[in-house]
Amino acid sequence: MISSNNHHNDKTFRGQVPGTLKFGTSGLRGLVEEMTDLEVYVNTAGFLDFLIEQQLIQVGEAVCLAGDLRPSTDSPDRSILRAVVKAVEDSGLKPRYLGRIPTPALTAYAVHHGWASIMVTGSHIPFDRNGIKFNKPSGEVLKSDESAILSSVLGVRSIQYAMPKDPSLFDDSGWFKPEHIPTLPDLEEEAGGWYLKRYRDFFPQDFLKDRRLLVYQHSAVGRDMLVTLLESFGATVIVVGRSESFVPIDTEDISVERLNQLQSFLETHTEEGKTIDALLSTDGDSDRPLICGVDGWNRLQFLNGDLLGVLVADFLQAQAVVVPISANDAVDAHFAARGIHPYKTRIGSPHVIQTMNALRAQGVDSVVGWEANGGFLTGSDIQVDGRKLSALATRDAFLPILAVLHASLGRQIPLVDLMGTLPARFGKAGLIDAFAQESSRALLKKWTPDIQGLLDWELRDGGAHLRLNDGERRPATDEENLTIAHLCEAASEYFTVEHGYGCIQRINYIDGVRFYFDNGDIAHIRPSGNAPQLRFYAVANAQDRVSAMVSHAILEPDGLLRSMEAEL
Repeated sequence: MISSNNHHNDKTFRGQVPGTLKFGTSGLRGLVEEMTDLEVYVNTAGFLDFLIEQQLIQVGEAVCLAGDLRPSTDSPDRSILRAVVKAVEDSGLKPRYLGRIPTPALTAYAVHHGWASIMVTGSHIPFDRNGIKFNKPSGEVLKSDESAILSSVLGVRSIQYAMPKDPSLFDDSGWFKPEHIPTLPDLEEEAGGWYLKRYRDFFPQDFLKDRRLLVYQHSAVGRDMLVTLLESFGATVIVVGRSESFVPIDTEDISVERLNQLQSFLETHTEEGKTIDALLSTDGDSDRPLICGVDGWNRLQFLNGDLLGVLVADFLQAQAVVVPISANDAVDAHFAARGIHPYKTRIGSPHVIQTMNALRAQGVDSVVGWEANGGFLTGSDIQVDGRKLSALATRDAFLPILAVLHASLGRQIPLVDLMGTLPARFGKAGLIDAFAQESSRALLKKWTPDIQGLLDWELRDGGAHLRLNDGERRPATDEENLTIAHLCEAASEYFTVEHGYGCIQRINYIDGVRFYFDNGDIAHIRPSGNAPQLRFYAVANAQDRVSAMVSHAILEPDGLLRSMEAEL
């Protein structure tokens, strides 16, 4: 939607100010009503100009395109994909349409051929939103690329906004004029099969023989491909919950209502003498897995993405692991026994990839990474039992699903028992909507001492010990200790004893503010990069405890986060 405004002409389109998209950790996202043909065209053309200017692609080369199953991705009355196609064509490039396939399928295929790629997807976000994910020929766009991309987008925007009305592609509301509406190129179906072959060549033939698996299909773009893949390994697959309406599934924040729905599917399809071994699914663009084991009482147990990543990394015999700072500290405890120190990054796959790339440049082999949503990345080629899996430095859902199923069979224990071999730490995340970004920034500032370059502080030996972003570690000065003491006192008014919190022992500032308490609780506050949302992560020694922490934090209208906001 375009709203009227009297801003300077370089920000207006025919006297109005269009809604503009913003980069976040997973590309561009926004309300569907703001994703006009004009806005999609401007951002796509700007990205392609960046690739050409950086000599990453040349005019005439291919750009691979795909999308998820949201109606706004491509339907007769609304098509973000077609606006992308027009921008690709007008940039002198050749669009290759690979269809409605998972994001990692698009990325893997394009990177293998050395082509740029663009995925139209809103992933797990609500139905009224969508997004665009850009990939270079080498893979995901990194944070270090964003400034140059935004500069190119600004250049395209200036040209399109200044275009006289008659020669412009767009009407006054930013939609294509009828004569300029493009059509999608002919569908090329090779990418999906190529993606499935990646796993058929790595995992043993028929390793899922005699296994009965539920696949919750909902509106995931990879729903049929997942069934095909599991059946190709010998599994008996029962599909449930298929939906032609879009269902937002956030694998980092599974609701009790959703788990109850999945439990009902399990109970309906459990037969005498024929138990179900696992329930499996993915999010909307099928780059994040949803995996539930089944216990001895026929109850589902959801496998949190942090702990899932540990099991997958073990199966792949990883020698170096990279996770965001928000990861469950069970990751550290588990790998400490193997002498591996996980590398911690800011939240988002671009940060994980950047660190994996740096490790590979140093000659480190068997590098993997993952996120709390379960999406798993391989930063180097992996060898297991003489089989090779090529690197795929983007979130993937199919690999972790197959890896944990194989691991549980290899150890001859049910999936829930495999989960039980990990340190007993539990994690959960939640978010609060309509939380102004200005308030989020003010909140972070409130809990951050004015100490240049501070990454982390921890109380020990009678005072705070600081870690700075240049690698320096030192005791806090008397003045800094006093500042930190006042901060802890102020924070204890929100993280109260009545709500189960202990005393603050440490705070980390790598991405947001992460509080560590002396009773083992961890509470992490982090704003969204491109939406008015504030996310809360909890880690504790019991599932009930993390659920209570998250519920209290995001409670409307007077939970922990709203209370903090009210005092700003």
